[in-house]
Amino acid sequence: MNKVKTIEEAQKVFDLLGIKEVGKRWQHKKGTWVYELPFKTMYQNGSAEINRFSVYKSGYVRKMVVHPTKGSSYSCYQLNKTRKSDEYFKDYKWNEDFTKQTWTGKYRKSNRTERILIDRHDDRVVYLCNYILKNYYRNSKCALVGEYTQERVKVIHGEWWRNQRNEQDLPFTDEGKRYDDELCVNDIKVIINGHRYNLS
Repeated sequence: MNKVKTIEEAQKVFDLLGIKEVGKRWQHKKGTWVYELPFKTMYQNGSAEINRFSVYKSGYVRKMVVHPTKGSSYSCYQLNKTRKSDEYFKDYKWNEDFTKQTWTGKYRKSNRTERILIDRHDDRVVYLCNYILKNYYRNSKCALVGEYTQERVKVIHGEWWRNQRNEQDLPFTDEGKRYDDELCVNDIKVIINGHRYNLS
């Protein structure tokens, strides 16, 4: 299917993909439902982020920002669509000594961006399902990996970082330093086009 249209279809997709509802009882009483993807998003530095989303009785759908070690959500950002709307404010004018403002009888127009709230719970879940499918399964540009790959990336990233730092050290040997019981005097190492040469 190209797009999920009913909550029944959304629930089937969630079951098929292993997306779980992980909300607490007190959240359900407030009309909040929390969904979590079965994988994490991995970034270039080796850190991984839990993919957690919430739908609210107020009409909002949000992506939660989860603490990497505690596992608790500490921030969020909106996923609802936006629209431009006009807002009008009374236009005031200062008197000559700038002590009082009086209304000029006119209004000032201001443009603002507001979120489009989704009234029904079923529609919020369907909207979230389509958002997840579009951004995490169909057109995903981020790395979605399992636990084993996360650990391997961390190890490889650490090795790469250590090797980079070693290569940035000065390629000289201190005069009089011993290597393998041999006295190295005026021993100089030079790196040319990635190849290391010993000059003595």
